[in-house]
Amino acid sequence: PTLLKSYSMENPYGLGIDDDMLFVCDGTAGLKIYDASDPLNLGSNLVKVYSDMTPYDVILLGSILVLISPEGLFQYDYSDINNIQLLSFITIAPKLD
Repeated sequence: PTLLKSYSMENPYGLGIDDDMLFVCDGTAGLKIYDASDPLNLGSNLVKVYSDMTPYDVILLGSILVLISPEGLFQYDYSDINNIQLLSFITIAPKLD
């Protein structure tokens, strides 16, 4: 393998790709969505940032995004990429000592 390009992130974890849409879990910097049709120019193809979440990983199922964060497991409809909609969530209970 040969590195062609790298992009700096604040706190990257997991990612997922659906056709030309790249979803990057950037931890405390939120969920970043890129148009990945030109992977060597991702930096200028940022579509949307959702900074109100702390995502660690995503699973993409059709137009459903399953996201895990410290707060729990969330399902979003991303059929409108500029306005993803929360469908459901399961919160993570705090540890009992």
